[in-house]
Amino acid sequence: MTTVVENEKSSGQRPEEPSSEIDPGFGSVAVRFDKVEADMREGFARVDQSINGLRGEMNQLGEGLRGEMNQLAAGLRGEMNQLGESLRTEMNTRLLALEGDFKSLQRTLIGSTIGLVAAIIATALLDKIS
Repeated sequence: MTTVVENEKSSGQRPEEPSSEIDPGFGSVAVRFDKVEADMREGFARVDQSINGLRGEMNQLGEGLRGEMNQLAAGLRGEMNQLGESLRTEMNTRLLALEGDFKSLQRTLIGSTIGLVAAIIATALLDKIS
């Protein structure tokens, strides 16, 4: 459907078909678009390569970081085990010292009790004798 405005004549040609009045260089636009499209594809390919390269670098960095973290964790585990063993040894030493102190206190209390019982018996005997 062609719309004609007043004072204009229809050329009778369809818009898809360029008229002979159009610049002859217009036909080279398709070639220029093909070049632009090829340049874009080449640019996108470079971007894809860069992204893939960066992805590989990030994976390598992640693996390296994971390895370092595992080494640090193993080192910390070893240190904690050493600290735990030294703490266990120190606690055992202190508990053995406390056990010795309690045995000494127990002997002192038993000796004091025997002396007190002997004093009570002696007092009772002396009261009977007198």
